[in-house]
Amino acid sequence: MYINNQASLDAYSRLTDGVEAALDEADQFAAENEKRYTHEEVFANLRRKING
Repeated sequence: MYINNQASLDAYSRLTDGVEAALDEADQFAAENEKRYTHEEVFANLRRKING
């Protein structure tokens, strides 16, 4: 079976471009700020937001 590689690359790009942009933004923020959060801090905050 013939697979159109360009179509596959285009589809992959559509799926990942938003994720790549968000990761780039997070990297930039981290480079400009010294504050770091532990796993526990991040997920405790997330649970509070979800559970109200």
